[in-house]
Amino acid sequence: MATIVFMPFHWAASINATFALARRLQRRGHRILYLGIPDIAARVRSQGFEFLPAFEPVFPQGALEEQYTNEANGRALGLSDFRRRVLETCALMEQGEIERALGALRPDLFVVASETPWIGIGAWKTGVPVITFPCSLISVWDPAVPPFSTALVPGSGLLSRLRTRWAWRRLFLTQKLLAPLRRKIFDDVKEFASRCGYPLAAIDFRVETWPVLQLPNLIFCPPGFDFPRQRPPAGTVFVEPSVDTERRDGELPWERLRDDRPLVYCALGTVAPFKVARQALPVYQAFLDALAQRPHWQGVMAIGRYVDAGALRCPPNVLVVPEVPQLEILERASLMVTHGGFNSVKECIFQGVPMVLLPIFYDQPGNAARAVRHGLGVQGSFAGASAATLGTWMDAVMNDPGYKERAQRMSRLFRDWEARLPGVELVERMAERR
Repeated sequence: MATIVFMPFHWAASINATFALARRLQRRGHRILYLGIPDIAARVRSQGFEFLPAFEPVFPQGALEEQYTNEANGRALGLSDFRRRVLETCALMEQGEIERALGALRPDLFVVASETPWIGIGAWKTGVPVITFPCSLISVWDPAVPPFSTALVPGSGLLSRLRTRWAWRRLFLTQKLLAPLRRKIFDDVKEFASRCGYPLAAIDFRVETWPVLQLPNLIFCPPGFDFPRQRPPAGTVFVEPSVDTERRDGELPWERLRDDRPLVYCALGTVAPFKVARQALPVYQAFLDALAQRPHWQGVMAIGRYVDAGALRCPPNVLVVPEVPQLEILERASLMVTHGGFNSVKECIFQGVPMVLLPIFYDQPGNAARAVRHGLGVQGSFAGASAATLGTWMDAVMNDPGYKERAQRMSRLFRDWEARLPGVELVERMAERR
């Protein structure tokens, strides 16, 4: 049996995306380890996996909590500090950091977050095969698919194609003219790849996020949810959604929920609650006020650890908690009010739950556009969410059974792909090459 090492990005979205794949591989007899910064150890070990710390000089214990607290208080990590971390991480890998962390262990395969291509290059430098994965859909240049930071829904007409091309051109111009430090990080990746002997021709730099390595890249989503692509990136493979129904999250006082009322669940993911903590507060209050006007419903709202629940006016039919066992809540929910994060959208679909989507940043507008295109929910405005507008959007979904029917139909597609396990089989084939 193979030894497979997972190296996710430190966001919970990236870590959570790996658990279903890792658990299935483990049950098939493979040894699974996680390698990452010390602050993710507790999360990984709580799911029953081995963990080895690495990159501690760059990310000492407590670094993430300090960063998240600062961001919640309006002191965001700037690109200069981010670049410093990237450069220091690359320097450590050139000095053998991955080999040092593994010790005598000789893995057969690395599974690395594509959000950190420098880590992928460092893992490749060890001579071990590497598979990458994003915690989102891919956003690489394609004349038929717009950048996922836009809410554009592509069509077959000329005007739609022109809009898509203009969206990409505007994105690249913005990156070149207004984000020079970001482009320097692209150059840093090029230089690190050259020093490690990784071929520059095997890196796609025409991307919205960070450079994409043209290694096998697992997209944890059936292709039927994505927009049809004209230029599929080399190595990209759509596989099962990798929804971990056994994931252990926060506890919930289930006895406070009633079976005779529709349950509406509201959460803005794991990143937004500290990235936009102040902007999220009025959205949370809008949800509470909308539920107060609908006493025949009940609500559960997860707000994270960076918003003070005491600052909110909470009606008796809503339960406000820091975190919830999301998949268990979705089993009972009639509707989710979500930011449109990729994992949350997938889990709603998996459980057949329609959505009200309030995208904020990153891939969320694109995820919302796809959900709306498939008739799985309605898209509202995060900045424009009030009790009245949010109530209108929720009523539109709750009063139209078509949303639930389409969500259940897409759920059957997701569950079919989950049962087929193409990603598990691909990982096993890659590990055998070792």
